[in-house]
Amino acid sequence: MSVFQELTDYIDTIAIVNTHCHKLPEKSGFPNGLKELVENSYLGWCHRTWDGTREAAAEFVRGLRHNSYFFWIEKSLQKLLGTDQRLNEETYLWFEKSLREFSDSVASDDDFLRKVCHYDKIVLDGYWEPGTDLGNAELYTPTYRINQFLFGYRTDTVDDNGNNPFQVYGWPKDMDFQQYLDRIEETIKEKMAQGCVALKSSLPYDRSIHFLERSYEEAEKGYHNENAEQEDITAFQDYIYFHICKIAAKYDIPFQNHTGLGKLEGSNAMLLREVISKNPETRFVLFHGSFPWTDDALALIHNYSNVYADICWLPSISTSTAVYFLKQLLETGKADAITWGCDSWTVIESYGAYLAGRYAVAKALSEMIEDGFMTLSEGKETAENIFRKNAKRIYSV
Repeated sequence: MSVFQELTDYIDTIAIVNTHCHKLPEKSGFPNGLKELVENSYLGWCHRTWDGTREAAAEFVRGLRHNSYFFWIEKSLQKLLGTDQRLNEETYLWFEKSLREFSDSVASDDDFLRKVCHYDKIVLDGYWEPGTDLGNAELYTPTYRINQFLFGYRTDTVDDNGNNPFQVYGWPKDMDFQQYLDRIEETIKEKMAQGCVALKSSLPYDRSIHFLERSYEEAEKGYHNENAEQEDITAFQDYIYFHICKIAAKYDIPFQNHTGLGKLEGSNAMLLREVISKNPETRFVLFHGSFPWTDDALALIHNYSNVYADICWLPSISTSTAVYFLKQLLETGKADAITWGCDSWTVIESYGAYLAGRYAVAKALSEMIEDGFMTLSEGKETAENIFRKNAKRIYSV
């Protein structure tokens, strides 16, 4: 048996702590066919349409045959449906029918995630209801998305998910700035008491993550001020982000941060350097390796002891990048700072993400073993750290 295969088999025995997931509320028989799967997965981001026709199927597959998203979704379908067939214009009708039958046969999404994907715990980012555990606290441990607090500078502005704290929580519209700051802290404390184990920023979908340290007076000018300039609003948002970092440090709760592939000009992890350096007690978890700026994420992780790497999504975006990034993380001495999450919406894609993550970790470790950087037993220990032990320590789950 090859080292790669032995590591792959070993990873299948690990009770995984999945650190980032968007699992949708359970739906019976979902996804109902390939179109729903495409629309509720990263395949829907690939600038290709799937309308159920042979011609569209041929064009879809021709354009994405070697795309990582497509490859791991196809692998997921092949394994779950028990076939070696490739998905193409000749076989798509069989996949369509078989997927519907499979989805109808899944009695419980949660049981599937436990038994097939080997998830012991899932840190859930339910952005449609920040802090939700989908009614299953035994499996889902929520993170709390904080984007909306940067949009409370008015009561009618919303973040990328359509949230504003005045609308979501019914806060009094006449509260002053200090009361607003206090209410943010109170809400985070409440969410922690309800089981949230992390805070989450997906702000690159809203604005640049180049946060600068601002004064109270600068930030207050942007708060509920009809005459506020854009610079005043930016100062308000910068101050609120720093305020949340201080809350995270005060209560020792990890702060997960989406980096890379949002609004591209403002999503590079290096833009967080100032806020990371000025908040040394805050534990920053950088998601996605800041793809495509993985070198910048590596520099931050290397230089700052309060920065951690979560490779969620990265093996599905670019599997080869994930393998290389993992080797670089290990070579720079960060084996205790790496975690993995599926970052997906459906059980089908979650399984595909698991296969991608398993491959990337086994591939990176097997290459390092073969090159003499570690032993097989050390490789197994490292795999267990990445898929379980590091997350348990970082999130106290």
